[in-house]
Amino acid sequence: MLKNILKKTVLIAALGFSVPAFAQEHVLNYRDADIRVFIDDIAALTGRTFIIDPRVRGKVNVVSSAEVSKDGVFQTFLSALRVNGFTVVTTSSGALKIVPDEEAAQEAGPIDEDRRGDQLITRVFTLKFADPLAVQAAAKPFVFKNGRTFARRGMPHLIVTDYADNLSRIEKLIASMDVDKSVIRTIALENTSAGEMADIALSLSSQPGFEDNAYATLSVIPLESSNTIILKGQAEVIDMFLPVIQDLDKNNASRGDLRVIYLKHASADTLLPMLETITQSIRKTDGAVQTAANEVTVSSYAGANAIIVNAAPEMQQKISSIIRMLDVPRAQVLVEAIVVEVSEGAAKDLGVQYVLAGGDKDGIPFTVANYSNTAPNVLAVTGALVVDDDSGSGDDDSGSSSTSDLLRAAAVDSLLGFNGFGLGVGGRTKGGGVFGVILNALASDTGSNILSTPSIVTMDNEPASFLSGQEIPITTGETLGSANSNPFRTVDRKNVGIQLEVTPQVNEGDEIRLAIRQEISSIAGPINKDSTDLITNKREIQTTVRVKDGEIVVLGGLIQQNESTSVEKVPFLGDIPILGHAFRSDSKSTQKTNLMIFLRPTILRGSEDMSAVTSRKYDYIRAKQAGVKSQMPIDELVRDVMGRAEVPEGEVRILENSPE
Repeated sequence: MLKNILKKTVLIAALGFSVPAFAQEHVLNYRDADIRVFIDDIAALTGRTFIIDPRVRGKVNVVSSAEVSKDGVFQTFLSALRVNGFTVVTTSSGALKIVPDEEAAQEAGPIDEDRRGDQLITRVFTLKFADPLAVQAAAKPFVFKNGRTFARRGMPHLIVTDYADNLSRIEKLIASMDVDKSVIRTIALENTSAGEMADIALSLSSQPGFEDNAYATLSVIPLESSNTIILKGQAEVIDMFLPVIQDLDKNNASRGDLRVIYLKHASADTLLPMLETITQSIRKTDGAVQTAANEVTVSSYAGANAIIVNAAPEMQQKISSIIRMLDVPRAQVLVEAIVVEVSEGAAKDLGVQYVLAGGDKDGIPFTVANYSNTAPNVLAVTGALVVDDDSGSGDDDSGSSSTSDLLRAAAVDSLLGFNGFGLGVGGRTKGGGVFGVILNALASDTGSNILSTPSIVTMDNEPASFLSGQEIPITTGETLGSANSNPFRTVDRKNVGIQLEVTPQVNEGDEIRLAIRQEISSIAGPINKDSTDLITNKREIQTTVRVKDGEIVVLGGLIQQNESTSVEKVPFLGDIPILGHAFRSDSKSTQKTNLMIFLRPTILRGSEDMSAVTSRKYDYIRAKQAGVKSQMPIDELVRDVMGRAEVPEGEVRILENSPE
């Protein structure tokens, strides 16, 4: 008898007695039991945690004559709560919150496959074919009074909050309604192009009454090769549009042979030669006899960017179909180039000059070592010294005075042209002789870093050029008349500076083909001091490359080193080791140049891409001007020149970020 009692548990909770936790099956009997005591017993039996809302009050009556499993106990518990107007909601911690069912509808979580029975949950039904509002209206009578349903036009979803067992019935109802009832029909057109008719049908389907309904719209696919359109949609919708399409196509048969086609993106003048060639080819292919009935005339009107076609309706359809396929928006390409030139120069000069000449009273011969690749000139300096001494002896002769002035001027010019370190000594001997020695040494290093960043935006397959520099005159010819009179000179002007010429072609996979010509030129100076002809430095790259959108590619480079050495010496004496440096002048110079050209193309497919690039460049200029208070800020300049109109949302934010 005791074993049987231990295997079965009889719960009599009228007075609030608790239940042993060791039983596997239970018999539930509650008569007018307090609901909170009932919840305590279920918590002990199931091991679950309950959070009880203060408004949970009432009596519970549960009668069971058979044993109930642990899972059955919980489902019976949920049903008892539902009868009394309460339900459970799962919290983030896993506990169950017991609240009135009118509030539980707002707190019910998303669907959980493990939940069933009388637990309140929320489920999202994704509809493929049916109208969400129609399904909502059909399902609403089956949702319990405190449940929730939500649907909106154009959104193929239905959200339902209800008890789990009731949601299974609603799911079957929705499945029976959400079936594909659309039909597909093809219409062969005779007098209207498929693309044009497709645009008309889509425009009609977007009118009020259709645009907010995700499933009453019409799908139209033009098939240009057979001049056919394919319609897909609900049968009643197609039946509504079909007479309109057929009537339009029938009426176009009597519209005449003249038609004006306005272009949206392409240029009429550019498209015209191709259309003339295509129409001639089509006529030859069709084998048409040259009669007035099948004559085709295609012309353009640049003012309205339109193509005028004078042909039979069938030929008009073919020409219109070609124009529609070609009249598409083309991408733009931003091409940014970086030209970097690093040059280094070094020069070394070392030389010894001397002069020695005897006077009237001694027998010293005249000897001199003077070199053209160094300064100052020892003869000029010594000559000025001798003349200065002679002038100090008291001679007053105007001719000698003029000569001394010239010698002094030559000495000054020679000294002004001197660079580096110099050491010299000179004077007269007792016998009236003249001597002078000058040692000069020079070591110099120069470096430069030239960086230019030309950039340009152009249309796909359209050439563009950029020039930043000068125009210099170049003499191309001179003519003199008889007796050297009436001189005539012809002058041409040459561009010198940074030049960029590019023609981009956007290929599949965001790859860009670039035909590029990059030139960097500068003025080196005149050929010599007595000539007006100029020498120009020029570096040019002309090539075609393929590069991905936004990637940087090196076009080419030049690494150049020029070395020049000049040695002037006295024969034989200048070759003597060590001592020979007193009879020679050495000059050595080295010039290194590193030139690299980099390029990055960026595809601009729409206004958003263009706005992003423009904003980046604009912000860069603004940042550069931030520290220069003397200049007019670019924000004020834009306002003054372009006006103070606000920039529409989504366009380039030039005025949006401007400080007030």
